[in-house]
Parts: sequence; C-alpha cells; structure tokens
Amino acid sequence: MNPIEDLREEHEAVRLTLRILDKIVFETSKAGRVPRPGDIDQLLEFFSVFVDTCHHGKEEELLFPAMEAVGVSRDGGPIGVMLKEHEKGRGHVNAMRAALNRSHDETTGAVDDLIRHARAYIELLEQHIQKENRVLFPMAIRHLSAAKLNELNDGFEKIETDKIGAGRHEAFHRMLDSLKNVYLVKNGGLHDH
Repeated sequence: MNPIEDLREEHEAVRLTLRILDKIVFETSKAGRVPRPGDIDQLLEFFSVFVDTCHHGKEEELLFPAMEAVGVSRDGGPIGVMLKEHEKGRGHVNAMRAALNRSHDETTGAVDDLIRHARAYIELLEQHIQKENRVLFPMAIRHLSAAKLNELNDGFEKIETDKIGAGRHEAFHRMLDSLKNVYLVKNGGLHDH
C-alpha cells in the first residue's frame, strides 16, 4: 500500500473515534457526570497509542524528515504547523486523562474540564486532518520518489510492529467497532445528537 494512503486510512479511524468522543461528551454534558468512564478510557488509550505513538510517530520519525530532505521547510512551513498541533493534541489528551481520573472522585470542575478538552481535541484533530489530507499529503506525493515512498511503507510497518505491538492495530479496530455500535448505531442506522 502507498504509505500516504495508509495515513489517510488511519485518519478515517481517527475521525470515527472523534465522532464517538463527541457523542460521549454530549451524553456526559447532559448527565453532568461521565456515564461510562471505561469507554472514555479506551478512547484515551487509542489517542495515546494509535494516534500519537503510531500515526504521529510515522509522520514525525519518517514522513516529515523525508520531506525535509527534499526541501520542504519545517520552520514556517506545514511540517512545523503539524508538529505544533501534535504537541497541542498531546496536551489535550493528558488533560482529558487527568480530568477523567479526577471525575471518579467527583472533584469539582473535573467533568467540565473533560468536556472542554475533549471538544478542543475534536476541533483540533478535525482541522489537523483536513490540513494533512489537503496540503501536506499532496505535497509529499509530489516531492517524494517512488523509492522513498516504498522505504516509508517499510518503516511504517516497522513502527506498527515495534511501537504498538503485533495485533494491537486490529484490537483497536475491534474496540472502535464495539464503541461505534454503542454510540453511533441505533435501530440499524447512524444517528446524531
């Protein structure tokens, strides 16, 4: 598979998790508490491992350096913007995890903090994905040779195996299917809040 298409497909899995998170945030906001904390915990694990370690790892360790090597600027360019957004996303995930932990003790403001950081993370990642799909990835395809793309593909597979572990990718997809059925599929069809 083309490594850029691999990243685009991962974006679709991320978008699904964002829709699930949005639904959980809606239910949490309505209830004034976290109805099913274990579900948010699973999503936070997905954001930390799949999104950050795996997906962002592929970009930061392999794609971005390959693009810089052919003259795409980091500072003042799209790579620098993406790196700053990756860092901002990590901050939101850490803040959501801390708020979720505090919400177990019913700490004042914990649920509000969780909702605020979840909404900010959803907005950040939706915009981030659009920028990568529309600007960065086409730029990569234009600038990188077929040989470099093949090399990236091999590197991406190594990251999946070495950093997240064999079978973990598939386990995340099973988890997403399960959460999708709980939060997005009712009476045989997708619904919104």
